[in-house]
Amino acid sequence: MSFSNDAAEKVDGAAAEELRAGQAPAEAQRSEHKRARPDLKVVREIELDHSRDALLTDFGKKTLEDRYVLPGESFQEMFARVARTYGDDADHAQRLYDYISKMWFMPATPVLSNGGANRGLPISCFLNTVGDSLDEIVGVWNENVALASNGGGIGTYWGGVRSIGEKVKHAGQTS
Repeated sequence: MSFSNDAAEKVDGAAAEELRAGQAPAEAQRSEHKRARPDLKVVREIELDHSRDALLTDFGKKTLEDRYVLPGESFQEMFARVARTYGDDADHAQRLYDYISKMWFMPATPVLSNGGANRGLPISCFLNTVGDSLDEIVGVWNENVALASNGGGIGTYWGGVRSIGEKVKHAGQTS
């Protein structure tokens, strides 16, 4: 998906209007992100260097084959898939590919496994907080189930939930 110059100018104009209208910077940043995001998919070509496969150990190759490489995809194609997904433009994607394929940098598991693969999430760990009500406890439980089912690791802070024996608002004490 790509935008025409006219569409990009309209979005730029909308972001400028938000700033002039005094909207919160976060809202303006979201508009800027929406404008910039489609450009990520324009990146198509990356110059692959298959000789860099020699930088991988046998164990590394086996691990990539077992967990990260898509069917019919080479190691270098996998690195390029990830670089294309997260590169801002062609030059940035090429630099990312070069860093990864030279073993200078290796993305976290969900980024490497799911980037550009239309599966799972590209985030290693999610942090959330449980409030002190049944609705909030059940809500966070449901959130954790959804995150875990998409491969996310979860860290939940339970410090806001009252301890055993403390008073409960309408029903006496906790069990």
